[in-house]
Amino acid sequence: MYREQFSGVSGFLIVAGVLLLVYAAAGNYIALPGYIRFLERGGTSPAGNTFDLAVLIGATKTIVWMYSFQLGVLALGIAYAIREGLYTKYVVCAALVWLALWSWPSLPAPGAWFYITFGGMILVAITLVLLYPRRASATDTATRTGATRLSGTLQLGAVLFFAIATWEVCGLGSAGRMLHPEQAAMPLAHNILITQSSKLMLEFVLAWGLLLMSIVTRQKQQG
Repeated sequence: MYREQFSGVSGFLIVAGVLLLVYAAAGNYIALPGYIRFLERGGTSPAGNTFDLAVLIGATKTIVWMYSFQLGVLALGIAYAIREGLYTKYVVCAALVWLALWSWPSLPAPGAWFYITFGGMILVAITLVLLYPRRASATDTATRTGATRLSGTLQLGAVLFFAIATWEVCGLGSAGRMLHPEQAAMPLAHNILITQSSKLMLEFVLAWGLLLMSIVTRQKQQG
């Protein structure tokens, strides 16, 4: 009954989420170039005005682009929660709180202690995830099918690549001198950022791809 009642809403959210994610990628060519030119002109339109129709259109495209990925993922997440009968309202509330925090325009540099503390927490969490397996009886282990083992193996591969990608994200921060802010004025080799970002992209592709394959394998086994 719950799923049938909100099936129309779920369908709308899926369409909206997909469109927003498409714009998240397209915005690199639709919104970002204009925003960069706007900044290069000192915050004015091509006509030299601080506010006119061109500024309004550009600001709209840029703001929608800035939120497109978060809102797209949120829409798909809510649709999933509705379809699976999860606690949808908590998903929505948590996401809205995070969006409000994420929207804060500028944060003061917290200092090296912040990155060391939370970096350590991430390492502990990754270790516990890998060392805290799901309990299974001897019967479950003996009767585990090949598809189940394959799905679990693919899921483990996804977790490992997510962990590696997490490390690469920290590497980007280190390259940005977050642990040594006094060195922020020093020039940074462009190829370092390109290399780190490229490896990060590949790791995320592998992680999400393996996770998807794990889910598909599990669904085929159950269906």
